[in-house]
Amino acid sequence: MTTSLIIARKEFRAAFRNRLFLTITLLFLGLSILSVYIGSTTKRAEMRIYDARVATLQAEGAAVIPDAPEIHTLTILANLTEYVAIVGAILAVILGYNTLIEEKESGGLKLILSRPVYRDQLLVGKLLGNAAVIASLLGLVFLFNLILLVAIGGILPTLGEVARLFTFTVMALAYMLIFLTVSLFLSIRLNNGATVFLISLTLWVLVSFVVPQMADAMMVNSSVVNSISGAINQIPQETAVSQAINYLSPTWHLRNIGGELLQFTSGSNAISTGTLLGHTLTTLLVLLVPTVAFIAAGFAVFQRNETLVLES
Repeated sequence: MTTSLIIARKEFRAAFRNRLFLTITLLFLGLSILSVYIGSTTKRAEMRIYDARVATLQAEGAAVIPDAPEIHTLTILANLTEYVAIVGAILAVILGYNTLIEEKESGGLKLILSRPVYRDQLLVGKLLGNAAVIASLLGLVFLFNLILLVAIGGILPTLGEVARLFTFTVMALAYMLIFLTVSLFLSIRLNNGATVFLISLTLWVLVSFVVPQMADAMMVNSSVVNSISGAINQIPQETAVSQAINYLSPTWHLRNIGGELLQFTSGSNAISTGTLLGHTLTTLLVLLVPTVAFIAAGFAVFQRNETLVLES
């Protein structure tokens, strides 16, 4: 077994001994159960209302019966997008934060590098180990949600729906890797653990909440007249500036592609398979670019850091 794989295995095991990580992981899984339960309950309520309305119309002798509401299986999992965007990102930050900072603060990192372990082997091993932790967690969430759809929702997903959910899981992995590599880069660059954690969370807040709010502020409101009531409604419309700002937010990309894959955004059901595939590949590329950039920057800084040389 290569040195990198040995380190990766150690990192994988260490993650599941971290109480904070385990607590948030259990929260993540608990929210998955809650998401399916809320989604299933909502859809059943919609059908009960529709059935009651149809029964009333039939009793009144109505000739026209409204169509049943469109209910797609994966819309039950709509909240999963927000859980990944928030809880998933925090989990990734915790993993990246713990990758090097404790060893740096204790002086153990210098001791490790004084042995026949190359710096690139160490970083590759730590990246692989933590990426495997995230992939395992998301794989568990994927299987968990499929089981819950059957057990709680009473729904057997089609192969197409399983493929959509799996694709979203891959997108979630790409999203979480961004915050893993950001916090890893900061733990390489800085020596104080509290500072690394604070800056990592601040960056997450900026790209997840501040940037989308800035984009919303740049939208224009269009007046639309309701053809039934005659009321005038203000509908936010995107501008070139708001779209450009949103493009800087990984969370916006995750929510956007999540809405299309899980079919909970308006018009997502009309998107062709080819168009959806194109949107998915484009989003995946956009999410991978910052990850690659932070990995490259981290390796460059780590290789040149002379303070890690153990003094004789």
